Amino acid sequence: KYKDYILDGTIEGESRWENVQELKSVAEHFSDLAPLDGLAAFLEEVSLVADIDTWDPASDAVTLMTAHNAKGLEFGVVFMAGMEEALFPHSKSLMEPTAMEEERRLCYVGMTRAKKRLYMVHAKSRLLYGGIQVNLPSRFIGDVPEEIIESSNVKAQSSNEIKKFKNNKLTEDFKEGDKIEHSKFGQGVIVQIDGDGDTAQVAFAGKGVKKLSLSVAPLKKIK
Repeated sequence: KYKDYILDGTIEGESRWENVQELKSVAEHFSDLAPLDGLAAFLEEVSLVADIDTWDPASDAVTLMTAHNAKGLEFGVVFMAGMEEALFPHSKSLMEPTAMEEERRLCYVGMTRAKKRLYMVHAKSRLLYGGIQVNLPSRFIGDVPEEIIESSNVKAQSSNEIKKFKNNKLTEDFKEGDKIEHSKFGQGVIVQIDGDGDTAQVAFAGKGVKKLSLSVAPLKKIK
């Protein structure tokens, strides 16, 4: 009954439950790894420090932060990710004019952090709060004058174009019917490769069918 405990009827409760769902989304990316490796990678992902006071402007590195934390700072190049309806602007602001204007002001803050070039990026679909969401591009992108926009429509790779990498080396290509070995589940057979070319359903003896990422999961083809 943890969900009932979190959803206590307040806006804060809804926000906390969204955080729980997003935690599940992040954790799913590491479920195919060996337990200790997966835990280490997961902790590295979620331990991102948000305190901007620790930021070193002289460091030669990408800086990841929220739009709120970016206030007062400037960068040569800025990427604003997640520029989609129901994400930025947030879904809670769609029916509230006051909240929408606050989202618009926050977007303006993010845009004006860029001194030379600004990228406003939106995805066709994304894993969010434990499920796949398909959102329209943010209305804030549409508010930018067309004469100062350079659009780029990057198409997703087809399944036969996707190459599998592991430990920075090109690995074997997998196909349906291949016998493989997993460090945790043992030996199995690939029974189906999904449309994205990277996700496969693998049948393991005594452990059932598992859905694995071919580019992430510790798999070896048995020849």
